[in-house]
Amino acid sequence: MANIEPWLKALNFNEIQKDNLFELEINSHKIEINIGEEKISYPNLKEIGRDTTTNFSSEENFVVLDIIVGLLKQGYLPNQISIEKGYKLGHNTKSGNADVTIDDYEGNPFLIIEAKTFGPEFDKEWKNTLLDGGQLFSYEKQENKAQALVLYASKVIESSIERIYHVIHLKDNDEFLATIDNPKSYKNAKGGNDKFEVWRDTYQQDFRTTGVLEQTIKPFEIGKIKSTVSELKEITHDEVQKKYNQFATILRKYNVGGRENAFDKLVNLFLAKIVDEEQNQDDLKFNWKGVAHDTYFDLVDRLQRLYQVGMEKFLNERVSYVAEQDIEDAFRLRKDAAKDAIFKYFKELKYFSNNDFTFLDVYNEQLFYQNSRILVEVVQMLQDMKLKTEEQNQFLGDLFEGFLDNGVKQSEGQFFTPLPIVKFIVSSLPLEKINQNTSIPKVIDYASGAGHFLNEYAEQIKKYVDETKLHDCYSAIYGIEKEYRLSKVAKVSAFMYGQDNINIIYGDALDEQNQIEDSTFSVVVANPPYSVKGFLETLSEKQREKYNLSSHVDRLETNNSIELFFLERAEQLLKSEGVAGIIVPSSVLSNGGLYAKARKRLLENFEIIAIAEFGSKTFGSTGTNTIAFFLRKKKYPPNEADNYRYAIERWFNNTDVETSDISIVQNYCETVGLNYDLYCELQTNEFKNLLEVELFQEYKEVFEKSSIAKNIRKKELLKSILKIIENQSIKKYFMGL
Repeated sequence: MANIEPWLKALNFNEIQKDNLFELEINSHKIEINIGEEKISYPNLKEIGRDTTTNFSSEENFVVLDIIVGLLKQGYLPNQISIEKGYKLGHNTKSGNADVTIDDYEGNPFLIIEAKTFGPEFDKEWKNTLLDGGQLFSYEKQENKAQALVLYASKVIESSIERIYHVIHLKDNDEFLATIDNPKSYKNAKGGNDKFEVWRDTYQQDFRTTGVLEQTIKPFEIGKIKSTVSELKEITHDEVQKKYNQFATILRKYNVGGRENAFDKLVNLFLAKIVDEEQNQDDLKFNWKGVAHDTYFDLVDRLQRLYQVGMEKFLNERVSYVAEQDIEDAFRLRKDAAKDAIFKYFKELKYFSNNDFTFLDVYNEQLFYQNSRILVEVVQMLQDMKLKTEEQNQFLGDLFEGFLDNGVKQSEGQFFTPLPIVKFIVSSLPLEKINQNTSIPKVIDYASGAGHFLNEYAEQIKKYVDETKLHDCYSAIYGIEKEYRLSKVAKVSAFMYGQDNINIIYGDALDEQNQIEDSTFSVVVANPPYSVKGFLETLSEKQREKYNLSSHVDRLETNNSIELFFLERAEQLLKSEGVAGIIVPSSVLSNGGLYAKARKRLLENFEIIAIAEFGSKTFGSTGTNTIAFFLRKKKYPPNEADNYRYAIERWFNNTDVETSDISIVQNYCETVGLNYDLYCELQTNEFKNLLEVELFQEYKEVFEKSSIAKNIRKKELLKSILKIIENQSIKKYFMGL
């Protein structure tokens, strides 16, 4: 026996006696439940073909109960509803019973509903429906008058009911049929098999997930035009993997290659849907209304409009969009063949070419229709899902992360940081202390990629920030991404994690950005690109001059040390005592030349709190050993490095030496294991014993190999020659060299 009690609670049945009797009254019609007898009593239905669904024998019977309750609430009358109506299927004695049938006022079948339990049973029957029509088209073969077929499932979650249904509207769209040569139509179909072929061949197995059984829909209406945000459902853990598989199945079904392009289009759809939920809450545009009420052209037009708004609002990028009405308005004062020709060309340019929603390469009308079938299925996959939630939905973030992992190829120094590393770096920052200040700290990832660091930071500060201030904190989080596609990914990702206010800037972080002001950020956390040849050529001379390191670069076109410039950029962005967690190649610690200059600058301007080494497998196939610098910018003003520089100059010149200067040098000697008195030989330039110290022997060896030493030796040799040769003319000759 299946357990009916959760259903009674979720459907708001009332217990009328202590002996397990329950009832629910809807529009003066009562449904009674007797738990003791395990019996469901419906109010004078038109027909009950058999009693198999009026007991507690299976969970499916409670799905039927849920359907009947919903139909009565919509306003259908009991004498219009039949359950377990019998049909003879095929030429043999095999028969079947439709779970629920609704007849119209004239007694003709209007709706046939097949009930299944949520999950595998529903999915299995839908596959059968797609394959050969399943049970639904078998019943319709007998009726041949139903206007819609519905496969329905529901389940109780805590004290509420989650529902899903697919409705097949058996009504022709004459506008759509006009675009096809010799189309099969429902009007000319003779029964279930014929109608299945029409649905399969003409309408490409089109279905809707709303528009029939909502309580806001009047009886005998199909194809609700308006959908609202309140009808959308938040995604659950169980649905995440199903969505991955569904998307992969769509791509395989239509032989869509190029996962990167497919993911890019998916991101565009997410962006359009976010705009839709925000701006059209009472009349959503991001949905497929079914072939009877929609066209591929209208769908693409709605999506393009939403996408244009999203790009401009969230990424400050203008995307061209022209509506048919714009052309109509341009020709409002005349109507002639020229106008018709312009409309024809407009349609070809707008629809029969690649756009932001083309999973295939589209360059003609046929390919437009092929792509539109893919687009419709992906839209249907997303349209009932709620993206903008009041609270963070972790499963929504997980869903997007899964699509991201499977859809983006990493190249040109861009390698997404594994989430455990992201969590480690962000959690290692002094977040509690940073967020104790009265002013809201500004945070930046200047190579934000897909936005992992930003979203992780936004998630972790919830422990330290009052809930009323969270949105203000999110508004102080910035990401800069140079790659156009990833900038969209980062913004959509922020929405998916419920952190809408995070700012994503499409641009080059090494270049000047209007929204970014130097010396104002409390945190820099990033995994910037590395080894990108010729990156300095993309910056103007004025911008290059802002970097101290650029003065040490010999050739712009071959220099690839972009990671060093990102370190200097962190120095520019951070305020006094700001902190950073930055991933760089471990070669930053050991390479010479420009890297040594960068290390010097790093030591001058930062306290190195810690260095974490990750090894060569952290970023997959790159094989690059990486480290993470945990840094704190030294307090200023005054500039601590300048103070030390002046102190050392006074000490070495032995002029105006202050007590603090001596203390600095003594501390240095103690750190490197030198005798201070011995070190004082540097003040007199008389090296008696200092060069015998191992450290200074190494200095001497390095110095003797340097170009400076070589030049000195050349000059000394020249002096010796000049002393030997007394002939003045020869001497002058040598001096002229």
